Amino acid sequence: MPDPGEGLTEAELVSWRVAEGDTVAINDVLCEVETAKSIVELPSPFAGVVARLLVSEGDTVAVGAPLVSVDQGDGPAKEPELLVGHIPAEEGGRRRRRRSAESRSNPAPEPAAEPAAAPAPAAPAPEPAAAPEPAAAPVAEPAAEAAPARSCATPSCAAPEPPRVDRSEGPAHVLAKPPARRLAKDLDIDLADVTGTGPDGVITRTDVKQAADARSTGGSAGSARTDVKRAPAGQQSLSPAQRRLLDGDATNAEGTEHRVRIQGVRKVTAVAMKDSIDTKALVTSFITADVSATMDLVAKLRADRAFKGLRVSPLTVWCKAACLAMTRTPVINARWDDDSGEIVYNRDINLGIAAATPRGLMVPVLRGAQDMNLLEIASELTRIVAIAKQDRLQPSDYSGGTFSISNVGVFGLDAGTPVVNRTESALLVLGAISRRPWVVGSGAQEQIVPRWVTTMSLGFDHRLVDGEQGSTFLHDVAEILSDPTTSLMY
Repeated sequence: MPDPGEGLTEAELVSWRVAEGDTVAINDVLCEVETAKSIVELPSPFAGVVARLLVSEGDTVAVGAPLVSVDQGDGPAKEPELLVGHIPAEEGGRRRRRRSAESRSNPAPEPAAEPAAAPAPAAPAPEPAAAPEPAAAPVAEPAAEAAPARSCATPSCAAPEPPRVDRSEGPAHVLAKPPARRLAKDLDIDLADVTGTGPDGVITRTDVKQAADARSTGGSAGSARTDVKRAPAGQQSLSPAQRRLLDGDATNAEGTEHRVRIQGVRKVTAVAMKDSIDTKALVTSFITADVSATMDLVAKLRADRAFKGLRVSPLTVWCKAACLAMTRTPVINARWDDDSGEIVYNRDINLGIAAATPRGLMVPVLRGAQDMNLLEIASELTRIVAIAKQDRLQPSDYSGGTFSISNVGVFGLDAGTPVVNRTESALLVLGAISRRPWVVGSGAQEQIVPRWVTTMSLGFDHRLVDGEQGSTFLHDVAEILSDPTTSLMY
């Protein structure tokens, strides 16, 4: 398992794109893994035949652990050097690995002869090389069993039927889909003790729940299940894997509660929020402004042919206004570095846009936003919103932010007190834009008229942002939105 670029220690295997016996080329997609914040496709670094899938869908795999064994035609794969994401340090590339494989071609006939000598288990024992590699024995046996399928000269040669449930082969060889495996893990059910009722003996969620019911009542796995209450729908804060786990069914035998592993986006968000609360001196300021002129500008941009097909909203203008306001208060775009004891001023403004995605809270980034005009901002917002909705955000899309904007107005809220990202010093919250009574004019010309009005709040770290600086920045943003022509002054 390679690190897809987030500094991970583990990831969940969502689905395999290949099966044992498939032929793959270099960079063919082998599988999809769910990292802390994205679903990533893993390509094959080798060309050959998939000899063995070493991990089941739904399993959590540590970075550096083996995923799949690929046979490059040099005989059955026996060493972990052919595993995706695991290349020994002494072998820096495929070319050298091929030479090392060829150097072992002389003893290659020995594994081929093992099926004939299968009744004599003492055959592998005399080999002294097997002693320091205890992991080679369990890998070699399944490879030998599958050898007849790989040795077929024609692609039409049928592969052997997948094994039925066999306790001696371990839980990795039990036929069960990821939701059933996850439910079994949560209910502490050994899948080797469950009889599958699905096609080809596949274990289903119903089989797992029946086993849990039988354990609680002291009966067998095949006993009748008790009634299980269904859970309410709409688990919006859960990742796809967590929602697949729930699937509307309770995760305890009584049907009274659900337990979901803290992982993925939820785990990362929890750690980041707790770290921010524990380390930052958070303060929130508020301001209410008449943004009718900005709404008129948005209407003009939407009618402009240059913006055709782009996502144009008040957020587009907010992003530009924030970048302009930071020219007067650059500390808003800085961060506190505890390790060095320094305040780090960032050259670029990388705007993080908080978004509710199918995987939970994500903050994709507009890089170098200070150099973008409104057309470029609208184009980039359109791009990141599209890939966020399709759950295709990659680590490069949401890393490196220096300042963030959260639009809670889309949920009908007027304002909020944000928790600033741990690597930033401030976060701007946009409230709902609504028609409200507003006093215009002065003196005898004063009158109350309906205007487009919004409330904004700025959460900032008081360790490096003084109240004057935070208030100045928020006022400047409101001034630009109230009268966009004032942007020429920045």
